[in-house]
Amino acid sequence: MLSQIFLGMSLIGAEWVLYLLILLSIVSVAVMFERFRFYQLSQKGLSTFRQSIRSQVAGGKYQGALDEAKNRLSQKSKGGADLESELTYALLEHKMKSQSSSPEILSELAVDAVGRSRILWDRNLAILATIGNIAPFIGLFGTVLGIIKAFHDLSLQGGGAAQMVTSGISEALVATAVGLLVAIPASVAFNLFQRRVRSALMQAESLKSFLIGKIGAP
Repeated sequence: MLSQIFLGMSLIGAEWVLYLLILLSIVSVAVMFERFRFYQLSQKGLSTFRQSIRSQVAGGKYQGALDEAKNRLSQKSKGGADLESELTYALLEHKMKSQSSSPEILSELAVDAVGRSRILWDRNLAILATIGNIAPFIGLFGTVLGIIKAFHDLSLQGGGAAQMVTSGISEALVATAVGLLVAIPASVAFNLFQRRVRSALMQAESLKSFLIGKIGAP
């Protein structure tokens, strides 16, 4: 009884699976463009900002560095959010309000600031990872459905329908190929974006250590 029910569902064929894969492909491409634009905007002028902050803090110009960090933070609404301006602002603001701070307190402030910014950097990456992982299986599922339908048609037509079966199987294999075609770009983009996040975190950690070393010095 159950086998007949599932057979009836399988005979629908693999075409709907192809539509699902096309939808996943559109979502994947949209996320890639959104993330690429976000990272580009977030890192625009960041190297110059970083050098300026280091120079001003090394020279004891804390207010100037604070103003610059505040000004960069105000650019968040334009679509980007780096990991360094918020931690810089948090540490320097604390410095201006409190004349003495332990490195432990400063480190906690920096971790909190970077953590809030990282949420924006990690956004939608899980979608790319999921599509990269499941698309091949969805394609394989479509292929299995197509093969089931092809052999079912063979059983109805008799032994003279071998050509129809091979045609049906070749069409079913398209689902696997499309699944891989969707998964590969998504997986590559996810890995590249993850590397970009890790690199940004290392830069932020470096700036954090520098600022805490200067601000937390007795």
